[in-house]
Amino acid sequence: MADFIAIQQLLSRYCWAHDSRDLELLGACFAKDATALGQRGRDAIVARYAEGYQQLTAQRRHILTNFFFVEEGEQEAVIQSYITLYLIRDEKISLHLTGVYRDRVVLEEGQWRIQSRDATIDVPYDPGDTPKAPASR
Repeated sequence: MADFIAIQQLLSRYCWAHDSRDLELLGACFAKDATALGQRGRDAIVARYAEGYQQLTAQRRHILTNFFFVEEGEQEAVIQSYITLYLIRDEKISLHLTGVYRDRVVLEEGQWRIQSRDATIDVPYDPGDTPKAPASR
C-alpha cells in the first residue's frame, strides 16, 4: 500500500520548491523519466521551469488540499487534490486560480516522486504576469 503521508510530503515539497524557485529541490520531486510541461525527463522538466521563472513577476503560493488516492499500489499511486494558487504583487494577495491535480507518483530509489500530472483548471489559464513595459522617454 502506498504511503499517503510521504506522498503528501512530496507534493508539499513540490509546491515549496516551485514557489521559492528552488530548482534542485524541484528536480528531486520528479522521477528520472517523468513527463510534465510537454517535456520528458527530470532535467528537461527542470530546465522548462527555469525558463518560465524568467517571465514571472508575482510571488506565488500553491496550496494543495483534499488529497485522496484514486489508485494505489506498493510502487505506484495516483493521488488527486485541489490546487489553489494565490499571487502576491505590490503587497496585495489575490486568488488566481483553482483546479484539480491528478498526480501519478512512483517509488524510485526509496523515495516517492512525481511521474506525471494531469491538471484541470477551473478558469482559462493565464500565468498572471505581464512583461514590464519599456520605460517612457
